[in-house]
Amino acid sequence: MSTQPNNTVYVNNLNERVNIAELKKALTHVFAQFGKILEVQASKALKKKGQAWVVFDEVKSAEKCVKEMEGFNFYDKPMRVTFAKRKSDVIAKRDGTFVPRPEKPNKYKRKGKKRKLEGKEGKKANGKAKNAAPPVPTNAPPSIPLSNNPAAMVPGMSTMSFPPRREAAPNRILFVENLPPDCKSEQLDAIFGKFPGFKETRVVGGKNVAFVDFENDYLAGLAMEQCKEAKIGAMPIHISFAK
Repeated sequence: MSTQPNNTVYVNNLNERVNIAELKKALTHVFAQFGKILEVQASKALKKKGQAWVVFDEVKSAEKCVKEMEGFNFYDKPMRVTFAKRKSDVIAKRDGTFVPRPEKPNKYKRKGKKRKLEGKEGKKANGKAKNAAPPVPTNAPPSIPLSNNPAAMVPGMSTMSFPPRREAAPNRILFVENLPPDCKSEQLDAIFGKFPGFKETRVVGGKNVAFVDFENDYLAGLAMEQCKEAKIGAMPIHISFAK
């Protein structure tokens, strides 16, 4: 039996290597196209890794999200999207049905006290060790001066340094290079049009380049990351932020 539509969307099969703060920010940017978001919940706890809950202000927003985002490639993994089985606390508080959950007993409380005592004893021992005179080394090898410049350590290596290549600051427009001479906007639409926030593509005739517009810099960056190995025919395209 499928879960009934409600305000909260349950997302799983997420990339567990992504930082929680970054994950919540990314989900907010990607899902905001469907409506107002009240809350995004995610945790680094072992049992909750790879999962998140997105709470929408309206049920119709959650319904559209579930319909359109199932299987969306998010940080190199297809996300699984469905309705949450339980009502979120923020919705329960809004409609007056919220009941506080009983606190779980902290089984680590005693261990924490024990570690605290061990820590105090360890600090005392370290204090005594610091006051003791350092041992006199015997048969110690001669010291070798270190250099912060690797070139100084290798004879013949040039010490000349070159400034790093300047990359364009993140913005909502992507610059696409190495396009086939006969490339059409429709071919780029097929690549970028599936990403949230996509607006339009503009091919520059005779230059083998194009510009792709998104609603904001974050969604543009997400599309760029997902399309880094994209090709048109046999030609790999190169994508960066427009200057």
